[in-house]
Amino acid sequence: MNVPSASTAPSQAGTTVPSGAPAATAQQPAPATDGATAQQPTATTDGAIEAAPSELPAAEGDELLAESAEPPAGFTGIHGRVIDETNGEGLIEATVKVVTGAQKQSLTDLDGNYRLALPPGKYDLRVFYDVYQGRRITGVVVTQGKSTKLDVALSADVGAVQEVVVEARADRRAEGALLQERKKAAAVSDSISAQEIARTPDSSASDAVKRVVSATVVDGRYVLLRGLGGRYSSTLLNGAILPSPEPDEQAVPLDIFPTALLANLNVNKSYTADMPGTFAGGALLIETNNYPASFELKPRITLSADSLSTFQTRNTYAGGGMDWLGFDDGARALPDSVPTDRPLNRLTRDEVNTIARDFPNTWTLGTRRALPNLGLGLSVGDTLRFDNQRLGYLASVNYSHREVLQQSQFIGTTLDETDGEGVQVDESSENVMGAEIASLGGLLSAGYQPHRDLELSVFSLFTRTGESRARVTTGQDASNETFRNTSSEYLARMLTFNQVRGFHRLSGVLNDMELDWQANLSYVQRDDPDTRSLTYELTSQSEYRFRQDPGGLRWYSTLGETSYGGSANATFPLSTVRLRVGAMVQQSDRSLDMRRFRFRYTSGNLGVVFQGPEDIFAADNIGNGIGLDENTNAEDSYEATQGIYAGYVNADISTLEPLRIVAGVRYEASVQKLETGSAYANNPSQSSTTDRTYGDVLPALNLIYALTPAVNLRTGYSYTLARPTFRELAPILYYDFVRRRSVSGEPDLVETRIHNLDARAEWFPTENEVLAASVFYKRFQNPIERIIVSPAQRDVSFENARGATSYGVELEARTTLGRLTSALANVRTGFNLTLTQSEIELQEGGLQTSQTRSLQGQSPYVVNVNLGWSRPESGSELSLLYNVFGRRISDVGIQGVPDVYEQPFHRVDLAFSQNLGRGMQLKLTGTNLLNRFVVLKQGDLDVLKYRPGAAFSASLGWNL
Repeated sequence: MNVPSASTAPSQAGTTVPSGAPAATAQQPAPATDGATAQQPTATTDGAIEAAPSELPAAEGDELLAESAEPPAGFTGIHGRVIDETNGEGLIEATVKVVTGAQKQSLTDLDGNYRLALPPGKYDLRVFYDVYQGRRITGVVVTQGKSTKLDVALSADVGAVQEVVVEARADRRAEGALLQERKKAAAVSDSISAQEIARTPDSSASDAVKRVVSATVVDGRYVLLRGLGGRYSSTLLNGAILPSPEPDEQAVPLDIFPTALLANLNVNKSYTADMPGTFAGGALLIETNNYPASFELKPRITLSADSLSTFQTRNTYAGGGMDWLGFDDGARALPDSVPTDRPLNRLTRDEVNTIARDFPNTWTLGTRRALPNLGLGLSVGDTLRFDNQRLGYLASVNYSHREVLQQSQFIGTTLDETDGEGVQVDESSENVMGAEIASLGGLLSAGYQPHRDLELSVFSLFTRTGESRARVTTGQDASNETFRNTSSEYLARMLTFNQVRGFHRLSGVLNDMELDWQANLSYVQRDDPDTRSLTYELTSQSEYRFRQDPGGLRWYSTLGETSYGGSANATFPLSTVRLRVGAMVQQSDRSLDMRRFRFRYTSGNLGVVFQGPEDIFAADNIGNGIGLDENTNAEDSYEATQGIYAGYVNADISTLEPLRIVAGVRYEASVQKLETGSAYANNPSQSSTTDRTYGDVLPALNLIYALTPAVNLRTGYSYTLARPTFRELAPILYYDFVRRRSVSGEPDLVETRIHNLDARAEWFPTENEVLAASVFYKRFQNPIERIIVSPAQRDVSFENARGATSYGVELEARTTLGRLTSALANVRTGFNLTLTQSEIELQEGGLQTSQTRSLQGQSPYVVNVNLGWSRPESGSELSLLYNVFGRRISDVGIQGVPDVYEQPFHRVDLAFSQNLGRGMQLKLTGTNLLNRFVVLKQGDLDVLKYRPGAAFSASLGWNL
């Protein structure tokens, strides 16, 4: 029989069978274990290679994937392992079929294990695998409540061609495949697969990642790993560093990634030298869906509602005709008459008045009833095979539209003057915000494999979110005056990411040396066109009057960052050492441009200040009581570059098996340069330049001791870094409408260095189960924190502390309750707990209030619990999930003002899915069912409080 060589990807596992391999005698295993008695089976060799499992019709009741190596107590049936007789390696997806006594079959898992649940009786089995000689085993006896173990060794077929490679691509979207990868990983890691995400109500990566051990999410979009985020973590998309579209956060906002695009989320918690040096909390590795093995066409529609917004009246304003798609149609653009080569203060007053009349005179907010939310998705993919070549593709597009109503209470505080401790209310307000959020995303992936030693692939991702916000804030300010502020804002965030990857195996060169490389080009953009803010104050005559200070504000900002680079790695698979060397270059060029304008009352025409907004700023009043100024600062624009240049060597040593040593060192040089200065500034002399150059040696050592094939003991040490972000270095003021404060950067920040120690014990009892316990310790030099710099105005900035320590414990368990009783075999449960402590060391003579406290953003505990039930016969699945984090510092107080703490938030989610047949599936979800308040507390006062609302959705998907 002439069998052509099978194609494979570099990530696949396989077995190479040379021509002429001896046909050894079949293994004669004792079939009975755990005290079971059985007749000794007879093994016979079939005369031909059996058909591949995919060619066999599946009989009713087939088990298409083995559940585990060792069955639970009370299991009745046959289990064991199918291996290659020559090298003892497990054969993936070998078929074990009952041919007499029942109609059932099973495919072996990634380690060659299988399991067949059978009633008591005597059975004949056939075991076969492509290009191997099949085996027939007769007379296998199964006893009630007993597990009969039957291991089978297969030998290569002598009629195979000169070289046959039998390999299987592991579906990394599956929980079992990801756990197997985690077991064999070089570093301490945690992950969540697409299969697990599908069991939750999570709609974006920011929702899904909080299910990972020790991961928490801030502001619904930024991930903290072990209580550390932003500069202390890096986000990689398909192995390449991902830039952030946010001007004031280094962390990538994960809400821009729909879960429909994700294959898995992996968090590396111990460092290896082949990773970027920005590492403390961990590295989040986002992997997107790859092309499927066979043709798929999957449309999807989702309808959702929430308890606070849907069918309620929300604020809105006249925006653009394409807001529903996430794009501004130009309605918010800066008027063409505004000069682009100089500020307005260089023009005559008459010229400025003419320009002022060109600004859209739209200030008053409207209202509308919020409609249910809509989500649409479509993906299509296939793998085309011709001769020994393979061409795969996947295209996906997703769209969502949401309407939001959020009501929050804010309290401004000042130091309590009576005792000099604690805080008292300085101002209070209520904020009612309505928003329309539209997201559009697309993915295109294609790969070409002409033969097993070469694979080329291209990947492109586009995601865009447009959010239109209309806000009304009413309350009393620090002067005890009643005010009413209206603001409108449109925020658009966009990311495009493009990547080309290659893999080459140089057969016959240095033990089949492997080369892999990637080149990437990405662009992120954040546009904030025509943000408007207008304040009225209540007079003693109970009339609302236009407030001169700050006046009618409008500003326009746009941020763009282009990032490009690549990496190349060479792997030398020596006898007991796998040596890997590589280099990386990544360059980022960012620019921020902002212009600020202020409409103000000048003199005369006094009655105009008591009119409505559109009347105040009517064309007749411009130059007649109302004037326009440009108040752009020199710091409102900057150009910044960052270059990262790295090389590393890493050795994976198995000489001392079962001890595995992964040791390496990385040298990473970086250059950061930031120049502020706006052509429209009234104070051009305040321009500044910040220049930072670093060269860092980053050693890493990981030890893995395989106590048994299913149990690992791990420990690791590394010395890593964290750089200040562009935003933290730039002395630019951003205004926070909700908390009514400004945020600015600090040019004197320096990088942070971190010592990391990790240890973990992990047990993988079966394919989908894990028990793990971890401890970690981190020592920081010059950690960067966000602090309150002006207690009166509550403005915040950033500062290097002298040092800090952080240490903690992580516990994780995933199992099935079938271990307790067979009646609960379809019930699975998962639990993880993180306990963390940290302590900051402050600079001598500093102004911070708390001389002993934890790191900003770090929760003392994080808990995740999930309980799931499934009934494969009916295609039903139910999941209940719980998440909570402990209180954490949001802002660090100074000059006696206490720190601001975000309080614990308890969240309960529910998801139910039902297979409707003919490729259709219905999914019903409920999120945040407790509908608890989000609360930020300073002293005894709630400085910010709001409900995010409980949400419900129904999704219908097809697999055509």
